[in-house]
Amino acid sequence: MKHLLLFLMISLSSFTAVTQEINTDKLYYEALEEYQSGNFKKSLVLTTTALTAAPEYHDIRVLQIRNKFALQLLEETNVDLEFLLNRAPHYEGVKSLTVQRLRQMESQTALLFADHLLEIYNEDAEINIIKARLLLQLSKSEEARTLATKIFQQSALNDGQRYALHQIINLTVKNAVQVTGQYISFSDDYPRNDPWYVVSTEYQHNFSNMALIGRLTYSDRSYNDGTLYEIEAYPIFSEKLYAFGNVGFPDGSVFPEFRASASAFYNFAPSFEAEIGFRSLTNDSNTHFIGIGGLTTYTGKFYLNARAFIGPEQFEKLVQNYQFNIRYYLSTPENYLFGRVGSGISPDDPTLYTQAQENPALDAWYINTGINKSIGIHHVISISGGMLYEDLANDKKGQQLFASLGYRYKF
Repeated sequence: MKHLLLFLMISLSSFTAVTQEINTDKLYYEALEEYQSGNFKKSLVLTTTALTAAPEYHDIRVLQIRNKFALQLLEETNVDLEFLLNRAPHYEGVKSLTVQRLRQMESQTALLFADHLLEIYNEDAEINIIKARLLLQLSKSEEARTLATKIFQQSALNDGQRYALHQIINLTVKNAVQVTGQYISFSDDYPRNDPWYVVSTEYQHNFSNMALIGRLTYSDRSYNDGTLYEIEAYPIFSEKLYAFGNVGFPDGSVFPEFRASASAFYNFAPSFEAEIGFRSLTNDSNTHFIGIGGLTTYTGKFYLNARAFIGPEQFEKLVQNYQFNIRYYLSTPENYLFGRVGSGISPDDPTLYTQAQENPALDAWYINTGINKSIGIHHVISISGGMLYEDLANDKKGQQLFASLGYRYKF
């Protein structure tokens, strides 16, 4: 008799558990349907009821967190998230929810939470990138740079992560000074073939959301010389949108009377960047506009960029420049090989662009290659060389060889 009673009790207990499981499943699907219909409050009531009966039902807890996010009950999600991080951190949806919560927190609190998550998710790249941004927001630029550089050296990064790290590392430098020297030689086909010498110096300061640059460029063309003074700015509006602006004033007749430039850059999909903008040049009180369009992508260790400069119309001929730029990153964003090929002369090269204005109907082709190399934390050296072929007014072909050496100090 005792054995019969024991059997009945066990059977009843099993039946109740099965019934409860079925009811909990039913509550979950009802809650999911309400959530998908946008009835977040009703869905939250159902998930709360279900978790009372089955606290280990992770799908229900994940849904409950999503409901609280939708209802902006952000602080209330912390207990649920901690429960999942302790019991099932690798369960589907848990990591994405914790990263979403991390992005919602204030900087100092978020930094502590990021460290907690990194202990669980084994130095995850996505969380580390968020941490680097937080360090930057808290004015811990050196720590942000060290972390971002360490992450960049990982091989298992997607293109969007590499793009994000580029932005972070660029913003970690508060000040930089740079000196660049350029030498340009001309073939005997040029009427004036003495070499040109160009020296430029610049100072850059990075604010929290903008980089500001002052630049002085001196050009000695043997028969003439001049100096160009420029102010350049890169305001950052969001993680996806930033801009570029430049104004330049000359001393002497080598450069245009006035230069103005502007471009907007938008990141999408997630490692592509689109550019649209203009350049404006004034000579002899006549102002010419140049339209610009460009597309950039980061794929693996490569940076690929295509740009087009269209205009102005000179002597019934439209001045055009098309270029393709490539970089191959060796370790960090400041260590890379680079190259450029194109046709025409870019208005962003103030030293050579006067030739395009003087002879807009003549074709030009060029190639340039070099290396950018950091030495320690503060020093960067850039070496490049190339050649340009162009039609000359005397029905000849001219050839130019150019080489440049640059040194940059960051502090």
